[in-house]
Amino acid sequence: MPLARAYFTQLLLGTLHAALLLCLLPLAAGATLLLLPHDLLQQWGLHQWRSALQQHRENLYWLAAMLMAGTLAWFYYGMGRVIVLAKPRWRTAYQTTTLLYMLVMSYGVAIALVSTTRPHYRQCEMYTQKLNGGLRHYRGEQFRVELCGSGSDANRRDHIRLRIFDEKGEARAVRYFTVHWGGPYPQLIDYARDHLAYFDASEGEDEDFVKVVPMPPTLADWISTRIPLLD
Repeated sequence: MPLARAYFTQLLLGTLHAALLLCLLPLAAGATLLLLPHDLLQQWGLHQWRSALQQHRENLYWLAAMLMAGTLAWFYYGMGRVIVLAKPRWRTAYQTTTLLYMLVMSYGVAIALVSTTRPHYRQCEMYTQKLNGGLRHYRGEQFRVELCGSGSDANRRDHIRLRIFDEKGEARAVRYFTVHWGGPYPQLIDYARDHLAYFDASEGEDEDFVKVVPMPPTLADWISTRIPLLD
């Protein structure tokens, strides 16, 4: 079999094996939770799995990163057994192609993970009114500041998505933050001459919890709203 064909065959098989591994482990974990007694899940705080998922989302990301690192190491090992058969002048090209493919694969997995674990934002009209959103004018342009929430948890913390639309209804900027209802942090959006400010209660007390969005939003904001994981 020509080396190029062997390389792409191994690339396909390695991708399928990696996909099966990354899919089967979460399914196995979910099946295990279904089999565990409800009292035990309640003791561990997992009976309300959606809120538990949001609460431990950062730990989940670290676990997924370690799993992905192991999967990629195994994937590259399999590809390396084929690449080593190539002529020396072609090995660098095969290795570069493999590394770029692994980067794209990691990016796709990260998008899927973040999209799955991100809160479900709803009741946009209510949150927009409650947090001082709505129509605003900057430099002769009209913008609509929309806010949606996920619903407060047991600690009265609410995940908020802030989006800014121009007159054509095109998204120009997006931000995510946390509101602590009844907490010491301000809640309403504050508007200044060239920016708006919101207050992120997810930051620690020693952190700067005041966040600023330039108004009108910049080109970087426009680009980041259209690239997954940068929004």
